[in-house]
Amino acid sequence: MKLFIVFMMAGLLQVQAESNAQTVSFTGRNVAITKVFKAIEDQTGYTVFANKELLKSVKPVSVSVKDMPLKDFMSSVLSDQPVGFEIHNRTIFITARTIAAVPTAIPAPEKEEPAFAEIKGSVKGADGEPLAGATVTVKGTRTTTVTNADGNYSIEALPNQTLVFSYVGFKTLEIQVGTRTSIDVTLEKEVGEIEQVVVTALGIPKKVRALTYNVQDIKGDDISSVNNGNFVNSLVGKVAGATINSSSAGNGASARVVLRGVKSIYGNNNALYVIDGVPMLNPIRGQAEDIFSGAGQTGDFVANINPDDIESLSVLSGPSAAALYGSAAANGAIIINTKKGQKDRTTVGISNTTTFTSPLMLPSFQNTYGPSEVGSYQSWGEKLSTPSTYKPSDFFQTGVNSNTNVNFSTGTDRNQTYISLGHTNSMGIIPNNEFGRSNFTVRNTSNFLDGKMTLDVGLMGGLIKEQNMISQGQYFNPLVAVYLFPPGDDFNKAKSFERYNASRNLMTQVWTYGDNGLMMQNPYWVTQRNIFENKKERYMATMALRYQLKDWISISGRAKLDNGNERNERRYAAGTNTLFASEFGYYSQNTINTRQIYGELMVNINKSFGTDFTLNANIGSAVEDVRAINSLFGGRLAGVANLYTYRNIRTSDLDLQQTSDTRQKQSVFGSAQLGYKNWLFMDVTSRNDWASTLAGTNNMSFFYPSVGLSAVLTDVLDIRSNKLSFLKVRASYAEVGNEPLAYISLPTYPLAGGLPVTNTRRHNPNLKPELTKSWEAGINAAFLNNALRLDATIYSASTYNQFFEPTLSSTTGTQSMIVNGGRVDNRGIEIAARYTKKFGELTWGTSLTYSLNQNKVAKLLDNWVNPVNGEVISLRELDMTGTGSYKMVLKEGGRMGDIYVNTLRVDEHGAIYVDPGSNQVVANPNTFVYAGNSNPRYNLGWGKYILL
Repeated sequence: MKLFIVFMMAGLLQVQAESNAQTVSFTGRNVAITKVFKAIEDQTGYTVFANKELLKSVKPVSVSVKDMPLKDFMSSVLSDQPVGFEIHNRTIFITARTIAAVPTAIPAPEKEEPAFAEIKGSVKGADGEPLAGATVTVKGTRTTTVTNADGNYSIEALPNQTLVFSYVGFKTLEIQVGTRTSIDVTLEKEVGEIEQVVVTALGIPKKVRALTYNVQDIKGDDISSVNNGNFVNSLVGKVAGATINSSSAGNGASARVVLRGVKSIYGNNNALYVIDGVPMLNPIRGQAEDIFSGAGQTGDFVANINPDDIESLSVLSGPSAAALYGSAAANGAIIINTKKGQKDRTTVGISNTTTFTSPLMLPSFQNTYGPSEVGSYQSWGEKLSTPSTYKPSDFFQTGVNSNTNVNFSTGTDRNQTYISLGHTNSMGIIPNNEFGRSNFTVRNTSNFLDGKMTLDVGLMGGLIKEQNMISQGQYFNPLVAVYLFPPGDDFNKAKSFERYNASRNLMTQVWTYGDNGLMMQNPYWVTQRNIFENKKERYMATMALRYQLKDWISISGRAKLDNGNERNERRYAAGTNTLFASEFGYYSQNTINTRQIYGELMVNINKSFGTDFTLNANIGSAVEDVRAINSLFGGRLAGVANLYTYRNIRTSDLDLQQTSDTRQKQSVFGSAQLGYKNWLFMDVTSRNDWASTLAGTNNMSFFYPSVGLSAVLTDVLDIRSNKLSFLKVRASYAEVGNEPLAYISLPTYPLAGGLPVTNTRRHNPNLKPELTKSWEAGINAAFLNNALRLDATIYSASTYNQFFEPTLSSTTGTQSMIVNGGRVDNRGIEIAARYTKKFGELTWGTSLTYSLNQNKVAKLLDNWVNPVNGEVISLRELDMTGTGSYKMVLKEGGRMGDIYVNTLRVDEHGAIYVDPGSNQVVANPNTFVYAGNSNPRYNLGWGKYILL
């Protein structure tokens, strides 16, 4: 008998230990008790046994707990119910609660002080609403309760103990009991990454869970931590699906961003930049188109922005995300949100970042054999008695880039102000390469009419100076001479790059090696006496006004004025290679003035229907007017050496250029998102553009829609757990246009000798904009209590109506005509993963991005019929750009960026031909073979961060 009792007690202890080891996580409001029991069975493996008649008297419960012991959880949910429970052998029996008989006499204790006090109170959110089902725990104990439907609770605790208040989605709060018997608390909302709000097209904020397309969000600190003059370079490896190519021009240079592959053969492939909801003009200038030019490059408009003024950045990778921006965002959009003043806080921030740079990789050169002959660049001569000490790396200097920023922020409930000043000073790795930028920002946000009206006014400005941006190509590139310098000679002699010419009474270039057919000059002369200087001023003024008509509808408007003034000077000193200058030098000045005016009016609707449906809709209209004037005047100097003025320019061979570009686009658009129970969302957008670049055609107006659907499966299937915190699936389809370049739709006649040239391009009244049809599907998942996030997307896009300019028969009276045709396909995958772990006050995180894009030229110009003479023209192959030895070629079935190179000449037997006179092999100029592709096979990025 004793042995039986021992085993029975051991079994009961084991059951109790198992029940204490099992934990339950559950969140629900006014949930049927049977649903709670089902969650217990799924999470613990226990079986809940209950009589249906007994459960009829049980009321719905509201509870929100995380990892609560099973026994404590059962006590909490049944605390005010007419039933109780017992646990035996992994089975939970629901029993009728018995009411204890009241004794006729209660013996009074002799002398006992109450050790515990009953604490009562309420738990509310920041909006004042009661939080039903919030957990209240005595810290360090298993004493726990949950709030009722009114947010009230009651619990016993000692005066020296601490109460812990928690609720899913809110910050945990701890309060010591002390002598109080009533404690009311307000919990602050804790915005988890899944509940974050990101800014999408037209500045419309949306929850991450409601997005039907891929949006990648990047914080401002990730952008400004390392600054090389253009914040776009900081995005490399952080955005899945983005191919970012930095210019070779050094700090402050342009950066090309292509999202999801190259789509347009002749049109624009760059992403659109948007600042605080307004599209930004971003022309890219000075790009080299051959192997010779490239000097005097300049940064684009994005390089003018101070990264320390950026609060956050969202990348809309595909047309579905950017459909509301129209043709400007056919290649995706980068949404920039700038900082503004904070309420009830005054802060002053000062920061400085300084980086040092040096060449990462350099070609390897031999230093054992001397020149083939005196003055020769070729080093096939005799073996040197002592290996040369010449190293091309000695020409470079250590680059320094320093950024200093000061900002001031202050505000009240009704008015917030943000002011910042920034300065960047950079010295490149090439001597005499300098970059400087000064920025200022002022932004003020005010509320009027009892908070119904909001006015947001901002002014951003930048002053930029660029000198001798690093060159590419042969002309004015010091590296050509540095790399080809014969190693057997003394490079120190090149440092004396100029010598006094007594007959001319001035300093002239010293370079005894000649140009070798490459127009080489002394590399130090190139950097010190061939000056390329760019000065820019940029001002952007914006104003946004919003009025809340009712709690569910508002009207808003935005206006922007963007002015840019550039002056680019070129000064070549006397003694420069005469291909570029006269014996007295060369001088030119190029001025570019741009102006963008943007206006927008929009009605915003945010309304709920009952408890299940929500509607977010936006209807509006926008107009954008862009004007640019470009004037160039320059030439070889006439009679006075190194006098860089217009009056000293030789009039017989002037460099003259004057162009203007005026574009306007008018648009109407609309979007609507219907949500069901905060787990099912459907997006519909539409936009119609009237573009001046299609003036003179029958297609000035073009329309494109998009549709998307997403579902939060963890809510639909009720499968949320500690391991799987969030799971959403999404799919979308979009069509978006890409308008042509200005003036190609109109009949234009260039001037030659003051007279118009009429035999040029023929007008095409049927010209259409490019059209991209795209779909994407993906998942967004979070694991391990949101510590691990995974976003994955697959997509496919086809771009039709490519622009071609076939040569016409001379009988038509015109040389060419721009027509539509062809198709370019892109498909791929994007994966972004991030893991974050907190260690006390320290947060450690790591991220990984991977993207793969497959590009295909599906079709070029296929059987186009000339409307004049019925001639049928087809293009199966298209030469894009290149030199005598290599070129870019597009072929049907090939890819954008395919490179073809010459093959070596062979004799009649197929052997490599050797020229009998020079004993050298030569290339066959008429035969090209495929060599590779300029685009990456895939992009992979990895990073980590630590926050204190």
